[in-house]
Amino acid sequence: MYLYRAPNNVYFTRICLAKYLRDKGFPFDVKVSLLTRDRAEAVIRNIDVAGALKKIIKSIDHQTRINDFIRYVDEVINHLRAQFDGNETDITFNITQKPHAIPNRETKLSQHRETTAVAQAKPVIGLIEALSAFIISKQKSAIRPLSIKQLEQRTRHFIDTVSSKSILKTKLKTDVKCVHDITSADAMTYRDTLLTQGRSYKSNKEYLAAVFQFFKWCQLMNYSSLNPFESVTVGQKPKAKPNQGRNRWTAPELKRLIRSTAFNDSTADFKWVTLMMLYGGLRPSEACQLLSSDIKQVDGVDCIRVDDSGAGQRLKNLNAKRYVPIHKYLLELGFIAFVEQRKSTHTQLFDYKPVGIIEDWSKTYCKQLAKLQTEIGMQANQRPTSYGFRHTFIDEMKQLDISEHIVAQIVGHANPNITYSRYGKDVKVPLCQDCCHPLKSSNN
Repeated sequence: MYLYRAPNNVYFTRICLAKYLRDKGFPFDVKVSLLTRDRAEAVIRNIDVAGALKKIIKSIDHQTRINDFIRYVDEVINHLRAQFDGNETDITFNITQKPHAIPNRETKLSQHRETTAVAQAKPVIGLIEALSAFIISKQKSAIRPLSIKQLEQRTRHFIDTVSSKSILKTKLKTDVKCVHDITSADAMTYRDTLLTQGRSYKSNKEYLAAVFQFFKWCQLMNYSSLNPFESVTVGQKPKAKPNQGRNRWTAPELKRLIRSTAFNDSTADFKWVTLMMLYGGLRPSEACQLLSSDIKQVDGVDCIRVDDSGAGQRLKNLNAKRYVPIHKYLLELGFIAFVEQRKSTHTQLFDYKPVGIIEDWSKTYCKQLAKLQTEIGMQANQRPTSYGFRHTFIDEMKQLDISEHIVAQIVGHANPNITYSRYGKDVKVPLCQDCCHPLKSSNN
């Protein structure tokens, strides 16, 4: 706080605002013309003006809007200066994070208001409140309930981490849970925290993507002037091949499961869903939500129609809609007879129902499989999952040298190139050896 003399020799009172206020978008400083070129008179007027400004600045809290602050300063100072003798009145607000980047200059109050309109003051909103509004906005879009739930969980993880570990460091009694309190340094600190919590590279990437999406929405809603996660990445990708990150069922594991008493004593629904994933590459939810009418012939071939036309049916994406030929082994086991019997009494092919807010069709099946695996001695965190049946199907197709574009169509992949690179394991050495044999005979 000090007296400032402009080039035209008019004195001003100048007060710089605290950094935590500037980071929220408040002016770097406030300069008020004292309407005099006489220093002695300016000193006297400065006492009243500076005192009034200090009180206003001290009263700022997390609910104070920038435009309201500027308007109130305008009113109070104009009231004080009504007692001054002078001509043109002038209040200048310099808005910048670096004081030396923009030189101080006098502007008319009307010009200042134009500058304020360009700067666009940011509404003050808490992180939790913003998250609730963000989720409501997403629910109005054509986004799967599971995706919305994941967005909420991952963004809330960031908010909880920020609160519990005191990542934000602010002064006075400012609410540290406001959107515009978050900086890129906080984003990097959160990234570093994620990397120590034992998740996979893919999971960490998805967590950061969710929070990035949240702050992008906040930016569009004018809650923040920037996205603090704009340049934050997980880091270098793991050196392991993509196909090594997905567990398939080995032959011994499959024999152990299917030959077990627990599997043979399970319901027909459970057994058929398991076999459809293993012999058709279906996703767990795709199998569990099938209608009896989804089993039909196409050009004389018995097929499973994977579709979302039925009540409650949902697909991962557009490419998931497809026809899957029924494996001859399932036909030999009497699958068609099971379907015909079911058609006479039920619309759904199986008795599985969507569960929870996200309407998860496969949740009940996955619980049954996990319980069965525990019964036959498969240790948790050391055993393949229900999704592993799909990986197993794709890997077997790769080992049999089935064209990748055909398998991609069967399993519903948009990009055929990921089918074998991400899901199939490396081709077995004997097959590679067979491919090399012609090269030996062509050595002329």
